[in-house]
Amino acid sequence: MDKNKTLMERSLKTKDLVIYGLVFMIPIAPLAIYGTLLKPSSGMVALCYLIGMAAMSFTGLSYRKMAEKFPYAGSAYVYIQKGANPFWGFVAGWAILLDYFLLPATVLIIGSSFAHFLLPAIPKYAWIILFILFSTIINIVGVNIMSKLSWILFGLQITVLFIFILCTIRLLLTNTINWNVVAFYNPQDFHWSGIFQATGIVILSYLGFDAIGTLAEEAIEPRKSVGKAIILSILIIGFLFVVTTFFAGLAYPNYKQLNSDDAFLKIIEFIGGYKLTVITVITIVLSFAVATCQASQAAVARILYAMGRDEVLPKKLAYLDPKLKTPVISLIIVALVVTPLAIVCSLEYISLMVSFGALVSFLLLNATVIWNSFITSTEQRSASNIIQNFLFPLIGICINFWILINLKSTAHIVGLSWLAIGLIYVFFLTKGFKNAIPEFELK
Repeated sequence: MDKNKTLMERSLKTKDLVIYGLVFMIPIAPLAIYGTLLKPSSGMVALCYLIGMAAMSFTGLSYRKMAEKFPYAGSAYVYIQKGANPFWGFVAGWAILLDYFLLPATVLIIGSSFAHFLLPAIPKYAWIILFILFSTIINIVGVNIMSKLSWILFGLQITVLFIFILCTIRLLLTNTINWNVVAFYNPQDFHWSGIFQATGIVILSYLGFDAIGTLAEEAIEPRKSVGKAIILSILIIGFLFVVTTFFAGLAYPNYKQLNSDDAFLKIIEFIGGYKLTVITVITIVLSFAVATCQASQAAVARILYAMGRDEVLPKKLAYLDPKLKTPVISLIIVALVVTPLAIVCSLEYISLMVSFGALVSFLLLNATVIWNSFITSTEQRSASNIIQNFLFPLIGICINFWILINLKSTAHIVGLSWLAIGLIYVFFLTKGFKNAIPEFELK
């Protein structure tokens, strides 16, 4: 049997995977969380996004390496399972499940808040239910349909950012605002602890690149397309994030005058007026609550599918609709879990949790590359081999570890508790580690 054979339908090209990753990461993400980043970063938001891009670039190279070897749905879970061993694969999969379950709730909270801002007569919980229903239906019908809509929404986001930058340049040329670089360096308030704390939040915006790997079994030529799409998406989105936040700091350098809740909207209104503000709010709603909700739900459903297929989680999670070839049960379970979380939890609380699992899985993935492609590899120890398979993933480990330890204690407590629950579960699954952890047979 062909090693690349899959029960899912292969229909996604490299460009579709790139757009999926970009939509997942949300080009206009800084508009929604800019105010949250201002205080810890002391206004140096662009610097945080630049550090975040550097951190994720090294980790992205590790993802590309493993995607070439193991082109299967499940992303870090499968890569670490096959590249190291099933136990660490389970730990990585369990860790990132925390983030992937919380990420749809996060974008639903943001999207419903802005939708409520536009139409206050409709309560937030009603918007949340409406958005998750739409997302679930689209995901069940098939990701190929959403990929076409994703192109449109991506274009809309880029248009809004382009208009924002043009308006800022106009104010600069008319001397309404003055040139400054406080978004990169503010010597009066600079401190590394705050920069790394803000970078921990910024990491949320880059999570979409690893989600590309969850679509490996729906991609054409996954060994080539998945890794290429991961690197391209990190570089493109990082550039957009840095440029956007630099121009925000340029337009409004005195960050202490802005509120965390609506900081970027105040800047938009200052440079573009009411009409641009309304267009921006609509774009945020469509981007977060429609496009990214769908993408993040699809990602976590495919990790559940992969773990169910391996019988690490209940096998029913691996059920595919015979006609549509989509993991229906996993998608419905994600919707049922995410909806009450989005309705009950606050954005601040959920945001504290999301980075933890991703950073843990990133650490394990980089370590897996060193183990699989360097320590246990029979490849000749050339300079290229040492740089690509040891130095780059080691840098990725160091950056991700530094960001991880600088997260707030609440994130550590909840994250470690979640990992403990996973270890207890796998203890009973393996009858006290007497039996091997089930794993996916590559076939």
